[in-house]
Amino acid sequence: MNSADQVMDLIFGRWRSQILSVGTELGVFDRLEKRTAKTAKTLADELGADPTLLYRLLRAQAAIGLLEEDSSRGFVLTDKGELLRSDHPQSLKPMARLEEGPQHYALWKHLPAMVRDGKQNAFVREFGRMAFDHAREDQDYAERFKQAMTSYSAVQSSLVLEALRGYDFSGISTFCDVAGGHGHLMCALLLANPSLRGIVLDLPEVVGDARELWATKLGLQQRCQ
Repeated sequence: MNSADQVMDLIFGRWRSQILSVGTELGVFDRLEKRTAKTAKTLADELGADPTLLYRLLRAQAAIGLLEEDSSRGFVLTDKGELLRSDHPQSLKPMARLEEGPQHYALWKHLPAMVRDGKQNAFVREFGRMAFDHAREDQDYAERFKQAMTSYSAVQSSLVLEALRGYDFSGISTFCDVAGGHGHLMCALLLANPSLRGIVLDLPEVVGDARELWATKLGLQQRCQ
């Protein structure tokens, strides 16, 4: 790929992320499997979508490696596409829905002005308030953000455990995760180190519902506060 092709690839990069994102918004990936192919017409009936345009979308998703099309115009998930299913243990669907969703998508148009005048934040420019304040008023954004943070945490926890493999925690009795959300990273560390205790520090509305906390889900309440 020459320099011009590489720059063109960057220019149209948003096309790919939006083609991916619309699949998560419509539920395309949740309706497909790796082994049994499904046609655009069948999928359109399930999703309440236009079969012609849906077929074009599926071909676009196949072009970027998320799906595969067979000779009968049926589609199956690839390994990459499977990561965008809601039920995948390392699902990246929530991250796609946040980062390519309407709220975060709208922020990027403010980047030129921010660089010119040196004043942040794009969220304030677009919505007149900071992200956490906006989440209190916009339920759609609040739900996207909450789910994405859990998705981020699953990825980050895996990376942290790998980075700390073999680290001696014997000199540490209590570990505090500031802005730790629902405590996914903390609980991953506690499970890997039975002698460790943890504290997750976050806003009251983040940690207020015990049913959402990973310590509750994993039975670690006695070691995590």
